[in-house]
Amino acid sequence: MLLNEIAIAGCPVSGQTSPYIIAEAGSNFNQSLDTARRLIDVAADAGANAVKFQLFRADVLYPNGGEVYDIFKSIELDSDWVPLLNRHARERGVAFLASAFDMASVDVLEAVGTPAHKIASSETANLAFVHYVASKGKPVIISTGMCDMVDVEEAVNVCLGVGNRQVILLQCGAMYPLPPDLANLRVVASFADRFCCPVGFSDHTLGQAAAVAAIGLGATVFEKHFTLDRKSKGPDHFYALEPGELNAYVAGLREGHQALGSPIKEMLPKERELGRREGLYAARDLAEGEILSAEDIAVRRPAVGLRARYGKMLLGARLTRKVGKDEPFTWGAISFGRVK
Repeated sequence: MLLNEIAIAGCPVSGQTSPYIIAEAGSNFNQSLDTARRLIDVAADAGANAVKFQLFRADVLYPNGGEVYDIFKSIELDSDWVPLLNRHARERGVAFLASAFDMASVDVLEAVGTPAHKIASSETANLAFVHYVASKGKPVIISTGMCDMVDVEEAVNVCLGVGNRQVILLQCGAMYPLPPDLANLRVVASFADRFCCPVGFSDHTLGQAAAVAAIGLGATVFEKHFTLDRKSKGPDHFYALEPGELNAYVAGLREGHQALGSPIKEMLPKERELGRREGLYAARDLAEGEILSAEDIAVRRPAVGLRARYGKMLLGARLTRKVGKDEPFTWGAISFGRVK
């Protein structure tokens, strides 16, 4: 069985905690170390928990070359930059993460002490790779785009097979951008019910409405692409959030989680003060030990103490302390035992 609460760099992640938000820099650093550092700063300023890049080698993914190879080669993250970016992220108080796409890249991340590993949707069905990642014993965040439930179960079973119970599953649609009607957010609840682990949403939609909706279904981990400038050249800029939008996205998720509140339906303290409900009050100054009669009890608004429906129960009860005139009765002032 998977764990239902884990920790990433000391930050607890579960269905009860504030959302763990991963600002996805991806390939939007424009082959510039300075831009990569600035992206980390933006993620930190927005209040994200982590900033994430992608770490791959084009010659491993596409050894035969071609047009796709050229695209991936043009957006590679230099592995020599990883220690520098990791250090900068630590200094800014955010976790440095990366989606590795090959085993050597996993080793690069391990060398800098990555607090967790992210498996991109395209690699979730690559069970040998999942096995290698899970064997490192770190939390494994798995995106599930391009997967059906069998693919997800197999990936989870591989993690369990190497003794790694620290798995987070992200509902994901591998379209960029993803139309809201294809987000299928109810899968979030299905993952939570089936696997009893932290779940979330790798959000490729435009805006934040889908992510806020996902909170209500139990999502607690979120991943969202961002950029310094949406007009920049590159495959992931045009649908990504700009800095101000990332700020609003993070704030919206935090507020959405706060709005979940308690599952217990009860009156709020302010509602008790203002609500149109009758309560029970002392009609006169009453001493400790007095036995209550109907003449001692007044019914008025608001019901800040005992509600009017308990009026008959108070008849014949004994006060355990004095109650001043116009003071509301409370259970703490009432005894139903015999008078000695």
